[in-house]
Amino acid sequence: MGGGSHLPSGLDPARPLVSEYGSRRFRLGREDAHVVQVFHTNAGFLGEVGAVGHADFCINGGQRQPGCKGHFMRRSRCSHFMSSCYLAASIRRRLHIIGVPCDNTCPKQGRWGIRYDRKPIVLGDEIPDSTRGMFCAKVDHDENCPFD
Repeated sequence: MGGGSHLPSGLDPARPLVSEYGSRRFRLGREDAHVVQVFHTNAGFLGEVGAVGHADFCINGGQRQPGCKGHFMRRSRCSHFMSSCYLAASIRRRLHIIGVPCDNTCPKQGRWGIRYDRKPIVLGDEIPDSTRGMFCAKVDHDENCPFD
């Protein structure tokens, strides 16, 4: 598979219920498909932490998304579900989200650990199959699902 195909995507893969009740085989991982891309938007609370797929995208630090307001659980749920909004927006070409190579931690605590040994990529359904590692992306907005 050369220059980008429709890749299986993990949209902020769930952490708490899988950790509590499921075995490791129920968790999304690199062995689940030829190429697995993962969007982290609420890592460490409702979503998995760190690198899960072949290409992981830690968006806005990976834990709290702009536009998500209210009490803690409401902000967490909103942030968790923003992963689907970002993927849809990137596929429909309404939003160009640039992923910059960064260290494998997600969520980010302060510094992103930007790396210069790989090229930035545009998120979406046609990233190259050879894409590997963690990528950090910043998306500014002030809406719950801003790209409908």
